[in-house]
Amino acid sequence: MSHKSVSSGIAAQYCRSSSSQYSSRRPLKFQRVNRNGRPKTNAEFVTKVTEAFQGTPAERFFEKNPKFIAELAEKAAALADDPETPICREDLLPKTIQVTMHQQVLYCDDSSSMKHAIGIKNSPNEPIKTRWDSQNKLINRIARITTRIVPDGEGVYMRYINQDIPNSDSLQFEELLEVIKQLTWGGDTPIGTNLRSKVLEPLVYNKLPGDLKRPILVSVITDGMPSNESRSTFVDAIVECGERLDRAGLPRESVKFLIGQVGSAAAATKFLQEIAKESRIADVVFVASETLDVTTSKLESDWKMDEWLIELLYKPIMTSENKKTK
Repeated sequence: MSHKSVSSGIAAQYCRSSSSQYSSRRPLKFQRVNRNGRPKTNAEFVTKVTEAFQGTPAERFFEKNPKFIAELAEKAAALADDPETPICREDLLPKTIQVTMHQQVLYCDDSSSMKHAIGIKNSPNEPIKTRWDSQNKLINRIARITTRIVPDGEGVYMRYINQDIPNSDSLQFEELLEVIKQLTWGGDTPIGTNLRSKVLEPLVYNKLPGDLKRPILVSVITDGMPSNESRSTFVDAIVECGERLDRAGLPRESVKFLIGQVGSAAAATKFLQEIAKESRIADVVFVASETLDVTTSKLESDWKMDEWLIELLYKPIMTSENKKTK
């Protein structure tokens, strides 16, 4: 099987497709082993997902940690019929598994402009919502869905552009909520400089060549353009990451980036559009086309929010594997 398709490997075990289907560039449907589309027992579910990783690129990260895959599969099975979230339903499950396989790193904006209001008040008593509020809502929801089926002891890594946060590695959902409650905005936007120093240096480079335990997905949330650094610093940091992974014998796609905007600052929109057009990083970066706060304001339920976030978090994984949707 190609080193480009962890997701196809997972799905292939469920659909028992032909060898040509194993290299499909689209998440496949699971085999219906009973009427509700799930294996008959949790044990079967664990076995099928575990077997799906054999011979795939994921083995380089998980071959010495089969417990991770077994626990992930078991938790996913338990949520398959959960009426409160669709993330482990048959159609979303391949994407949820792939997202959860990646170590989630939230790299967030705490510059002074995050205090700016968004939207309008519907009543005099309604509190003013800021970009900071919108970002916190996203942090909350991303942490919630990406920790639902992750094995015990694993969690989300939090980083901010300006503030250094103690004890911000591998946070459980409840722990993360406590962390962000104590924070506020203030400072500039050296987004590229500190991407390198706060995310890539400690979480990637210091673990090369052989101690990177999982592929990494860095979600970058910002409301502005860079300040106190060259405009190219952010892209240059991502390019350097790919080069260093190459030299360590790992695929560049071992670290991927989702980038999204909160607020409506035209300068930020232009900056992110430039990133989206940068060919040197196109295989590892996905830039959301609509501002994240606008999208979330349109979602009518928690169910829709979870569904949208899994699809969004899956985009850079799909992009890095040159996948196509229908």
